[in-house]
Amino acid sequence: MKKLFSLKNWTIIGVAAVLMFVTAFSAQPAKASSNFNLEVAHLINGNKLGVDRELPVNVFVNGQLAIPDFRFGDKIETSLSAGWYTIEVYLTDGTPLPSMTVGPVNIPAGVDVSIKARLANDGTPYLQVKGVASEAQMPSDGTFDVTVRHSVNGTSLGLPKALPVNVYINGGMAIPGFEFGDKIETSLRAGTYTITVMLADGTPLPSMTLGPVEIEAGADLIINAKLSADKTPILFARVK
Repeated sequence: MKKLFSLKNWTIIGVAAVLMFVTAFSAQPAKASSNFNLEVAHLINGNKLGVDRELPVNVFVNGQLAIPDFRFGDKIETSLSAGWYTIEVYLTDGTPLPSMTVGPVNIPAGVDVSIKARLANDGTPYLQVKGVASEAQMPSDGTFDVTVRHSVNGTSLGLPKALPVNVYINGGMAIPGFEFGDKIETSLRAGTYTITVMLADGTPLPSMTLGPVEIEAGADLIINAKLSADKTPILFARVK
């Protein structure tokens, strides 16, 4: 069971950080509903950790057992009230899994949240979390569209191909665990933005700083992480 605790910071894609992204990037919650949709999937084959294939765990939400005996291949879909949540995961024998303890985080209404338990390439378990606001909830004015792409293959720099990074907007983490090939499309309110990028272990990448820049409503902004001719990672931005 030691592998379950040999955790590296760069592999932990936390629910808290991703939900910060949801809060920053989503629109105001729809008035017709005060709930958010949640999908939870267990995608870790225990055999890869040298334990039982089903790797049963208990999932606690706000201190209460919410998903008992959750096993490899299981998936749950539900709707919960918007609000503050803390999520903790334990093996069924009571052993805690600290890397999968997150929160408290404030989850807004009208967001579709997906939480998937996965293994990183080095066998480390982590939570892959995504949050998306529906089109009906996107504000119709005072916003601009933005597309963010990660197009830097880490092998070009002698690093793992995925090259996971954390993207910060105005000092707050907005896109954690962003990897080669990932793309995010959303809308933001017009205003002044500064974007900085760090490796997931906290190493800053000063060549990948953009702003402060004023983005007007109605703009279509595309930001692409690329390598320059001398293999310096940069943020290439253009407005349509």
